[in-house]
Amino acid sequence: MSLLVTSCSLPGESTGSDGAEEVSEPSAVASVSGIGWEWEAPEGRTIERVEPVPTGAAVVLDTGIVVLHGQTGEEVWSRLAAEGERFTATRTVDGSAFLVAHGAEDAEVPEESLVLDAATGAEEGEFRVLEEAAPWGLWRVSRDERVSRPAGESESFRPISVAEVGSGELRWEQEEPLECEAAPGLPAQQVDALLHESVLAVLVTCSPERFEESMEVTTTVVGLDLADGGELWREEFTHEASSPFPAASVSLDGDMIVLQGVELPEAHVLNTSDGDVLASTPKNVAGVFDGSVLAWDGSAGGRRYDLLGTDLETVESVEFSERSGGSLLSEEDVLPLGDGLVSVEVLEEDGAPSALALGFTPWGGAETEVLDPGFPIEAGDYFDRFTGQVVEVPGAVVLVDGRSPEPTQLVAYQ
Repeated sequence: MSLLVTSCSLPGESTGSDGAEEVSEPSAVASVSGIGWEWEAPEGRTIERVEPVPTGAAVVLDTGIVVLHGQTGEEVWSRLAAEGERFTATRTVDGSAFLVAHGAEDAEVPEESLVLDAATGAEEGEFRVLEEAAPWGLWRVSRDERVSRPAGESESFRPISVAEVGSGELRWEQEEPLECEAAPGLPAQQVDALLHESVLAVLVTCSPERFEESMEVTTTVVGLDLADGGELWREEFTHEASSPFPAASVSLDGDMIVLQGVELPEAHVLNTSDGDVLASTPKNVAGVFDGSVLAWDGSAGGRRYDLLGTDLETVESVEFSERSGGSLLSEEDVLPLGDGLVSVEVLEEDGAPSALALGFTPWGGAETEVLDPGFPIEAGDYFDRFTGQVVEVPGAVVLVDGRSPEPTQLVAYQ
């Protein structure tokens, strides 16, 4: 499939070419064997994240967006803010568009707020913002709603609000934090929220503020009505914990929410519309990918991975035993492809890290092929953890530089 694309940018810096041209939509990769292309951010800009779009990889920068063709790495379209401007952008939950706002750094309201087609960058129109309704708030967005919450510390109450994309008017705003019914009176933290159709699913953790012996915490997911903020459903899980407010997370894929936590005895798959628990597993979940759950078995030292269906039954699996060089960086920095599992690897030389790369293990296989190094680690550089990202996009698997918390480079494996 080909799309008509126009390159454009915000005032201050222009990238790409004028006019329109057809750009093909690359197919998904089933496996990877080496580096296909590389890219570096414009000077003075850093990569915040990479997200898949129909034409390839949307690189969201601190001050702009650049979309790269997944097969070739060539720029498809871009929007770059002028120097000194404030910029924010979020992809809609259905992946079809970006909501983008920019303006003076100290401006209370953005100078311009646009809806851009994710594949082509074409302007679909503006979205209205009002000063009294979180004008810069693009925490979670759809084509109809903007979900916002103030920046701040996780332990403080940051009220969630929902505004109309079309009119900019505030639909509703929280007046008090959500609590856990199983633990009334315990301090509560609203950890995260997911937007899906007419439901906003909020993750809440309730815990004593200080360590206690035989401490119990409650991890809760609450479904709120996007129309008025009313509660639609909730699922609560009370369990023992070794520290206050243990980490937990929720992931959205299609109509299912996957809840997992460091000290949750099981990971749970919930139905987004009513909160019903569809399945549970004691395995550690590495991520959710196109209707499948990737889990790893901690009892096997993190060396066995299972790709599970929505019923959490095993569809494919790999069990690492041999490697062609390098070592698995972490159990979570992996993703499944059609023919096998991709992993982030660290190469060593004389007992010290020397480079970051990707590895590929076929389903049912045992040997991991460690591919061309993506990012060298120079002697004397301090490296203790991967801070980048590995993400599948049409046409490639992208590895964002994980040597620094402010990356400027990425490589695409094919």
